Amino acid sequence: MKRLPALLLILALASGSAAATSTDAVALQMTSLSVGHEVAADDPAVTRTRALLDQVSARYGDDATAIFAACRRYLGHLHDAAQIKATPLELLSALATSGKAGQPINDVLLAYVAARKAAAQRTHAQAMALLAGGT
Repeated sequence: MKRLPALLLILALASGSAAATSTDAVALQMTSLSVGHEVAADDPAVTRTRALLDQVSARYGDDATAIFAACRRYLGHLHDAAQIKATPLELLSALATSGKAGQPINDVLLAYVAARKAAAQRTHAQAMALLAGGT
């Protein structure tokens, strides 16, 4: 687990550079950060993340880099303001299943953060149920 902080730093630095401009690179970074270790570019989880990024991009009109940047911002908020551990893929999942086409992704992620904070045990599943109108 000592490699995780170093990996997070590398990913954060790389995401601000040209290396993070392709959807493939963003999918790899999001997946690695979410699982807590480096994964191979041909890992099936990266393929699933790429498909989600494509879906979210088509729904909201933002590119993969902008989507990842928004997810990172709200991850930071969850961690810093509420001490809630979340992953980029959880936020990407919220974007893929919540909100309406053309809606700003920040609005959807803000609703997810509010639901995550309001959820009894602050889990992703509970937040998604709240967003879907459940209890």
